[in-house]
Amino acid sequence: MVCAVALVASACGGEGDGGDDRGGAVAETTPVATQGAPDGEQGTDAREDDPAGPDEPAGPDDSAGPDEQSSPDEGSASVAAVPTDPNVEAPPAVDDSIYGGTLVFALESETTGGWNPITASAATSGNIVLRQLYDPLVIEGADGEPIPFLLESFSPNEDFTEWTFTLRPGITFHDGTPVNSAALVRHFEELEAGALSRMVVAEASIQSFGAVDDLTAKVNLGRGFVDFPLAFTSAVGLLGAPAMHDLGTESARNPIGTGPFKLDEWVEHETTRLVRNPDYWRTDAEGRQLPYLDAIEFRPIEDDDARYNTLRAGDVDASLDNGGRRVEEYNEGFKTYWQDEQYSATINVLLNTSRPPFDNVEFRRALAQCTDRQTLNAVLWDGQPPATGPFSPGTPGYLEDSGFPDYDPEAGRAVIERLGSPSFDITTTVTTLDLLQAELLVQMWGECGLDVGINQMLQAEAVTTAVFGNFSVSISVNHSGYSLALERFWWHSGYSPPLPVPALNFGRFSDARIDAALDEAIATADKERKRELAEEVNRAFADGVYNIWLYHSRWLTAAHDYVNGVDNLTLPNGGEHLKIFLGRVFLAETWLER
Repeated sequence: MVCAVALVASACGGEGDGGDDRGGAVAETTPVATQGAPDGEQGTDAREDDPAGPDEPAGPDDSAGPDEQSSPDEGSASVAAVPTDPNVEAPPAVDDSIYGGTLVFALESETTGGWNPITASAATSGNIVLRQLYDPLVIEGADGEPIPFLLESFSPNEDFTEWTFTLRPGITFHDGTPVNSAALVRHFEELEAGALSRMVVAEASIQSFGAVDDLTAKVNLGRGFVDFPLAFTSAVGLLGAPAMHDLGTESARNPIGTGPFKLDEWVEHETTRLVRNPDYWRTDAEGRQLPYLDAIEFRPIEDDDARYNTLRAGDVDASLDNGGRRVEEYNEGFKTYWQDEQYSATINVLLNTSRPPFDNVEFRRALAQCTDRQTLNAVLWDGQPPATGPFSPGTPGYLEDSGFPDYDPEAGRAVIERLGSPSFDITTTVTTLDLLQAELLVQMWGECGLDVGINQMLQAEAVTTAVFGNFSVSISVNHSGYSLALERFWWHSGYSPPLPVPALNFGRFSDARIDAALDEAIATADKERKRELAEEVNRAFADGVYNIWLYHSRWLTAAHDYVNGVDNLTLPNGGEHLKIFLGRVFLAETWLER
């Protein structure tokens, strides 16, 4: 009876210390663990003396493999391990208490291009949905190294020109067809054919690929590429079934992945409903079948204020945010999961250097001098110091002083008066935060004599506009710095073709120092040398002023107290992934208290 009472209390969120019972069969959880909150806003998390925190019992050293799975009704005898990872919220030890329910999750935008990861123009919100429908071949490790996920292993030859990818056995797609080397080869063929993904294939200098056996494929490159597996942590690495690709353009509405959820309904701009995949291949740390939830309902709410108020009213269970105007309100009112400062993307003003006057470095520098970034950050991000470049603190390449121009409106105004003051628009999305940023920039630049308008559009349209270079100035968020070699897609002059050819180097700049650093980074495995190269890139950006760096983005998922396990991820081979990386979350191990 005592045991039963304890388990019910745990399932209902009864408060207990939970932190001293990590070796027992029951791990109690209390309602809130504010993870990685910005400095000075620690919410309800208390981790100063205990790195695990009172609400965060530790996680698994390893997990049950595909051959060790046990169904939810096999009882406690199948328990393999008690979580020991301080970043993982342990579910109750009673199997039935964690299963069921629908999570309603508010996103910041709709992904209008659909759910084929190769053809979708997916930003953060779209990537969250895609990570429930598909599994990445590789995932970003917390130590800066790639970890096999859908792949069982990856290995290079001595000079990194040949890579062997081996898939995990016994996995099927949503349509019941096997995940095998033929599906992986078809994936590479689709990448070669995609409008933008073909650039990835070209950059990697993929010469050939083919199946070795039923689960293994080999890829041959034209040059050594040390970070090649990291290219498959993004949408490029989300494996779809061959039958999905056979559908052509209809694949956008008929995704067939391996993920914990399947698409049930998509009403554009209203809801995307996913339902549980009963044949999912992964289990949790205790060997229980995933996912826990019956369904997830994603609702795009592009207005930041409306999204916050919807969460506060209880109309959604969890919500995504990328602004710093409500740090204290979120931390005090909800369970909050913040991305750590390291590897944070950077909010910046992207300048199209293929168009005058932004083809003139003098004008770009003057515009930077007219931008009061500290005041802007005080309004938008709780006073965060201005970013000095594309790399956040703790990320290789970060420099406290990169040489980026200081705020000096008098000097900037003098240059603009001398060069002339053409009118132009700021391209931005329809979110409240982006509009507020644009309005502040219009005011600041107006004080330097510039006539600036605002052109708002949906996020998917904004991405397309950037790809085709149909903008002068745009507000952008990008560049985690996790792999300098992979930033070349955004920064190398090889990705800056003349208009109107689409480009991934959205600013369409060409810088010999940046090109040289990126060319070396792709072939070096020396971490210290990579750091030096990233610092050189940072200084070159400051000298060329290709972007005006504002602040480092700290993505947040906020949830009500009854929502648990956001971005918990039991890795098949052990290890720890980066939490809330670029705002993306895994929800297979999310559960609702009853």
